[in-house]
Amino acid sequence: MNKIDIDQIKLRRLDFSMLMIFRDLVRLQKTTAVAAQLRLSQSAISHALARLREVFADPLFMRRPNGLEPTFRAMELLPKVETILRMAQEALDVPTQFDPTSSTRSFRLAGNDLVGGVITPPLLGLLRREAPGCRVAFQFAVGVESLNALRSNDLDLAIGRIWNLPDDFQATPVFEESFVVVVRKHHPLARAGKLGLEAYLALDHILVSFRGGYWGMVDQALKRRRLKRRVVASVPMFMTAMTAVAQSDLAATVPARLAAKYAPQLGLKVFEAPVKIDAFTISLVRHARSLADPGLDWLAGKIMQAEQG
Repeated sequence: MNKIDIDQIKLRRLDFSMLMIFRDLVRLQKTTAVAAQLRLSQSAISHALARLREVFADPLFMRRPNGLEPTFRAMELLPKVETILRMAQEALDVPTQFDPTSSTRSFRLAGNDLVGGVITPPLLGLLRREAPGCRVAFQFAVGVESLNALRSNDLDLAIGRIWNLPDDFQATPVFEESFVVVVRKHHPLARAGKLGLEAYLALDHILVSFRGGYWGMVDQALKRRRLKRRVVASVPMFMTAMTAVAQSDLAATVPARLAAKYAPQLGLKVFEAPVKIDAFTISLVRHARSLADPGLDWLAGKIMQAEQG
């Protein structure tokens, strides 16, 4: 039998109770005191001490008139055993609170530019005021990609529109979103008080597709009425589409909150959509293993607060 096999056998013969008994015997040097402290019988202490002596191949304690005197080997082992017990306790301790004022935690979030444009600015303001030592890293990830990143612990939270949520995730609605149409403020149609369906279909459209396609929720709504629009370009971000619209005669159908926030800065005219397009829910998604994390509970609350502000 080689040394590795012998060491594994010794490890299997140890347990945390024995290590706690050893630690307290070194500290208290009386079996009666250790038995009372750990609420064990004297025989249990004696049995554990016999096993410890066998595993460590050392007497560990010498009997003296006033109790047990630790051997040199026992004193050498004590700090190592204390480290093992401390690390085990840290692993078992479940955090019960999160102090944002003293935390230096880094959070990892994912979403698209709708989420980034609407939630990120007020969220950063809240974090700087309430958790100045914390950092947050945002990345562009949507759908299955974001769920996979949560599952592999590459993300803490994902914010977006989710279909068919697997059982190992939890989603909390953040806000409901609808669509509006934007054109540049000097567009030939910009003076109109209302954008009609016929005029809408006559426009050249730029579409937002995270995967690079030419079909989206607007086209689904039009198809139900046996209608079709002319999509001449697609881009992966709403802000890119709105910037392109500001410099051309293109039109874009974009989330209403994003348009309300950035249309004035970009010089865009906002119209109600002339066709009924399904609204959608933006949700905060967490993996099940993070549901007992008070830091993420706190951050989730700040995200909800940022959306409202």
